[in-house]
Amino acid sequence: KWKEGDYFYPSGMQGKKKVSKYFKDEKFTLFQKQDTWILESNNKIVWIIGHRADERFKVENTTQTIIQITYNNEESTNSRACKMEF
Repeated sequence: KWKEGDYFYPSGMQGKKKVSKYFKDEKFTLFQKQDTWILESNNKIVWIIGHRADERFKVENTTQTIIQITYNNEESTNSRACKMEF
């Protein structure tokens, strides 16, 4: 789960953004905020699961190791995947 003060670097954007600001900009309800999970590596946000990945972990031409994580939402037939570099 996310904590107050958490921040990440949203993919496709310049600079960092607080997770709380991201939720506000994306018009998350209180329930959506409470139900959203965060994937972290070494205390850095990698992915707001099901929503947005962090720019620092994007796959590039020089990437040597790729991990793909797939999230299946039980309430929906949609699944979302995130490929990232470690």
